Amino acid sequence: MKILVFSDIHSNIHALEAIWKQENDSDLIYCIGDLVDYGPYPKEVLNWVREHDVISVMGNHDQTVAQQYRKGRFLDTLPLSERMWVNHNVSQLDDADIAYLEQLPMMLTFSADGFDYALTHIHDGYREIKSLHQYETFRNARFGGAAFTRLLLGHTHRQAVRYLSDDLLWLNPGSGSYRRPDDPDKSAHYATIVDGRISLGRVAFDHGHLYRVTQQLDINDAEKGHGLNFWRPLA
Repeated sequence: MKILVFSDIHSNIHALEAIWKQENDSDLIYCIGDLVDYGPYPKEVLNWVREHDVISVMGNHDQTVAQQYRKGRFLDTLPLSERMWVNHNVSQLDDADIAYLEQLPMMLTFSADGFDYALTHIHDGYREIKSLHQYETFRNARFGGAAFTRLLLGHTHRQAVRYLSDDLLWLNPGSGSYRRPDDPDKSAHYATIVDGRISLGRVAFDHGHLYRVTQQLDINDAEKGHGLNFWRPLA
């Protein structure tokens, strides 16, 4: 069995389609949260994940978009200084999209090819799990002590596999959309698991289109600057 795992797509349909073009023979697709916000195409991303039967947990940005929608925080209700990515995303979505985001679980577990997995978006802010003690403490607190040996995390945008023992690990596939400021890599990050074997993947996507679209958005300059920095085309 081949499992595709990605996280932190952030309304970037171009990155998502680039990942799928590379890995479209996958049998199952899991997302570790943050489908929306900080990108221009939330509707397209949500349509894609539903059409492809993606199994996802809720990310903090998914939750924020849903909350801001329920509060009526649409672009045309706000002065320019308050118009952020989240308000742009809210204005692109409808009740069915928000209901989809709201029903996403905070965590889930599954088994495949003899391994037991658990998914949740955030461990503890941007901190990594560095010891078996931290792992066991987190497992008991978040998953009620459920038995699994492979923990899948998102949020940090930092691609990594960390073994804590020979048969226990956590995996972060990285962000499908963008890096943290100290990481200049411009590709979409993801992971595949084929018959239990983990591989970390990276693929290029169209930054130029995202850059041009972001330039035209009716959001404040600070928010727009984040997107322009993320998707500035390579020289």
